[in-house]
Amino acid sequence: MEISLKGKRIIITGATHGIGETTARLFSELGAYVYAIGRDELKGKELEEKYPNKIKFYKVDLADQQDVLNFIKTYEKKVGVVDVLINNASRNSRYSVLDITLDEWNSMIALNLTAPFLLSQMAARLMIKNGIKGKIINVAAIQAHFPLENSFAYVTTKGGLISMTRSLAVDLGKYGIQVITVTPGPIYSKTEEVPEDLDRRAATLLGRMGRMIEVARLLAFLASDLNTFITGEEIIIDGGRIISRKPDPEEITKGLV
Repeated sequence: MEISLKGKRIIITGATHGIGETTARLFSELGAYVYAIGRDELKGKELEEKYPNKIKFYKVDLADQQDVLNFIKTYEKKVGVVDVLINNASRNSRYSVLDITLDEWNSMIALNLTAPFLLSQMAARLMIKNGIKGKIINVAAIQAHFPLENSFAYVTTKGGLISMTRSLAVDLGKYGIQVITVTPGPIYSKTEEVPEDLDRRAATLLGRMGRMIEVARLLAFLASDLNTFITGEEIIIDGGRIISRKPDPEEITKGLV
């Protein structure tokens, strides 16, 4: 069976870098019309030029609540329909509970919890209004289960996103809307090519780092019509990292990759 997203209108946050960008590219190639949300205007325009009539870029700072609300107002007025929402945007935050500032904490809450809440609320309302049994997919992180030091706000908000998925699934199941968490483990997101030495030292059972395209393919299946009976669940894609006893490479523990 081949995965097709033909005709689906899909919102992807964090779509100008990393997993989000790879996913936006793959989805457009699978026939979806992608609304790519990000802050990198240059990369956003590049995606639009590469995939004309397939990707529409919106510059939005998801840590800015008013910016998110402005996007929602624009999207509801100009588009008014969505089949799939992927809450993927995030950033690293390397602070412990002892040294994190209130501003940093509030920024991470806004980005990793408030923006997904507001966008999920919008998507759910539009799906119900248009009679669409759509999907909301939240991208968490393995640190929600396996925290690194000095990652207090990141770990906390990613754990909250997993719980948000479950609550959304309970509220929206009666409308046929599926809500799922995808939790990547050690995925190399700097470039498509993984440094050989880092790959070799990866603390996974499969003996390598994950690739962005591997997460994008999972997201494509979950967004497609082949996925009909998964909701409220968390799917971990980590090459067995969560049950591996191997130590992480220093680049990962220090937040360099």
